[in-house]
Amino acid sequence: MKKRFLGYLVQQWKALQRSGWLFKPAPDCRGIRLFLSAFMGMFFWADSGLSTAAAQQTRIAIAVDPQGRSCLLGGGVDGKSLGADLISKLLKPRQDFRLFNLRGRQSTILWPIGLPKKNEDNTCNPHFRQKLSLVPSELGTAQIAIFDSLGGKNIAISPKTLTVMSNDDEKYTKVLKAFLERQKLKDAPIKIHQLIRTDLDGDGSFEVIINAINTARDLDRKGEYSIVLVVREVDGKTEIETIQNEVTLEDSDYPAVLWENTIAAIADIDGDGKMEIIMYGQFYHGQGWDLVKSGDGLAERPIICGCGG
Repeated sequence: MKKRFLGYLVQQWKALQRSGWLFKPAPDCRGIRLFLSAFMGMFFWADSGLSTAAAQQTRIAIAVDPQGRSCLLGGGVDGKSLGADLISKLLKPRQDFRLFNLRGRQSTILWPIGLPKKNEDNTCNPHFRQKLSLVPSELGTAQIAIFDSLGGKNIAISPKTLTVMSNDDEKYTKVLKAFLERQKLKDAPIKIHQLIRTDLDGDGSFEVIINAINTARDLDRKGEYSIVLVVREVDGKTEIETIQNEVTLEDSDYPAVLWENTIAAIADIDGDGKMEIIMYGQFYHGQGWDLVKSGDGLAERPIICGCGG
């Protein structure tokens, strides 16, 4: 194993020399980072018992916040979803990760640096962090890095069609207004933060995701809310699936604790043919990630990753 990997290491060194990456000035020092990560991996990577060689398809997803802090979300082997504990054992230094956001796959190739580290701080949900060979120009927005052993050739990683719609779309403004009225917020202002149209479950029909936020990030005030909905048209009727519904019905002297989401990406992170909604969120005490599986009118949040004080 080590002899084969040493040969691979030499190949990568030669490729980096040809590319010129090794001679670029800081801060673009990706070449050195990639080589060092592979070099360290030769000594520290050990077989986890979960072989990717026998699997047809392996996916690993790492969320990256705007500051470059990472969270291992999980992934899947042959369409079977696996949590971060098991997926962390499948991480290897020579895996090529691609960045994804609402614009789809980006051209940048990233490598893991070192081994995943488990964070069990009392203010955090237990989670793994994994350094990636990011450079400053790739920071500033929430996104997700995905490794796919088949390069996404078998089952698509991102939706074939995704449209970021106008936030003042008349139809979905009315949908949100009606939803707020059912929450006893009849006079609350309509503030859609994101409106995304795509096919989540691969059935050929489009869903629309409404991410609506109305908060001043000050003291809790009546009429503030943080709401995420999936809207479907089924047999001519509008069906609503609630992902998040946080509302403030009374004024308070305490700081607002509404969780404010940004939908960072839509992607199939476990290879089951259905897209997940990956959301980065913040509130008064912290920040973190939610991975949402939508379908059958009941959203599931199998992975929550982040910290709050």
